[in-house]
Amino acid sequence: METFKKKVRIRIRVLWVLAAGIALIYAGFMFYRFELPVLNSFTKGFHQGIFFGLELIIIGFLVQYIRSSKSEEALKKMYIKENDEREGAIIRSAAALGTSIAFVGIAVATVIAGFLDTTAFITLLSTLLFMLIVFFSLWGYYGKRI
Repeated sequence: METFKKKVRIRIRVLWVLAAGIALIYAGFMFYRFELPVLNSFTKGFHQGIFFGLELIIIGFLVQYIRSSKSEEALKKMYIKENDEREGAIIRSAAALGTSIAFVGIAVATVIAGFLDTTAFITLLSTLLFMLIVFFSLWGYYGKRI
């Protein structure tokens, strides 16, 4: 259990750094916003939502880890939940199906975008190629590792 406590402490530190880093990046963009290209209100709102959403998620994990690190019982529950084989199998199954659906969806969207807009077509094609490269790289890596 002591090694898991160390892991949780490391996670807390990493999350603090991430939260501070994201806040500084957002502050930097706001400080230099007049030197950046003019964006429409939808894009500005999307950026704000991403930054604040990430901060809230990170803060949520921080609160969870800090509370758990103070209680031996909560730490044990977290350890059991993280090492539960059933939960891992469910996540792997969902990830496999989700990845397949994403590949098919992006491939169909790429074909449709090819008829409508070149920029959207190139963007979707690049996204699909990136996903395929990552997928096959990880497949090869884990194929040799296991």
